[in-house]
Amino acid sequence: MSVLKAALPVAQLPCLGRKLCAPRPFTPSSVSPARISANSSPSLLQSRTVTRLLAAQSKPQVRCRDSYQAGPSQEEEDNNTLTAIGMAALWIGLLAYVFMLAPNQTPYRDQLLIKLIVGITKDDTYQVNQVFYCLFNIMGIYPAIYASLLIPAGRSENKVPAWPFVTLSFAFGVFALLPYFVLWRPAKDLELPPPKQELEGWNKLFLRGAETPVMPAVLLAASVYLIGTALTAGSDAWLGYLKLFDESRLVHVTTLDFATLTALAPFWMSNDAQLRDWKDREKLLPILSVLPVVGPAVYLLLRPKSGEQSS
Repeated sequence: MSVLKAALPVAQLPCLGRKLCAPRPFTPSSVSPARISANSSPSLLQSRTVTRLLAAQSKPQVRCRDSYQAGPSQEEEDNNTLTAIGMAALWIGLLAYVFMLAPNQTPYRDQLLIKLIVGITKDDTYQVNQVFYCLFNIMGIYPAIYASLLIPAGRSENKVPAWPFVTLSFAFGVFALLPYFVLWRPAKDLELPPPKQELEGWNKLFLRGAETPVMPAVLLAASVYLIGTALTAGSDAWLGYLKLFDESRLVHVTTLDFATLTALAPFWMSNDAQLRDWKDREKLLPILSVLPVVGPAVYLLLRPKSGEQSS
């Protein structure tokens, strides 16, 4: 009987919260007195009891539901829902504005502008506005910057892939990215910078480039050149650009595209910097966030990369 009394505190393991749990292990109370016969020796009874207690303790215990890892809190879910509604409203509003309110006085000239900038045709009688030429080329840099921010760090918890939206953004800009922002949910337990095994394969070529200083340096150099060219284009070029903004749907929408991408970039920079544990994010991100195109390119150059320690 002394063995039974000593084992009593060990066997009693109540489940907190009265949740659904596995059956309790063997307890001394489950031993019926009728089973203890007069012919059973004390040593045999003690050995059987100890054996049962050790067997019960060796079985894996089922944890209560309260001990399971909790998912996103209700506040986080509400914030994600509000963000998705805001992104959807922005997307629908921009589309409605483009097709219903944006100026469209020069549709033929818009087609000519695209052909001249891309190099499909040549027309010596018409010269492309230098400010818009720089802006149009900047819109090819921004998708590369967003690809570097979204594909590693902007993975969604609901497994919606980012690459289809990023690919379309090279042609449609923010109008292709906003649907992904609507569907995006913050992923947990992302390992950033990505380990080297995630950079293997031909389909990870762009990601490998983004995790080296080479591609960010190229993006930064191109951004500085285009921004500098536009700023030094002169007053006549800027007046001509403002006139195009009032008349041309192409110029008008491209400008709105640029402004929207610039406004959304600080969030994705901050998200990436936090996941990479960039030590200088509180000091440098506020400065980089107010620099269109150049700021995100500088961040891509400075952020911790694969194979490096956070700095």
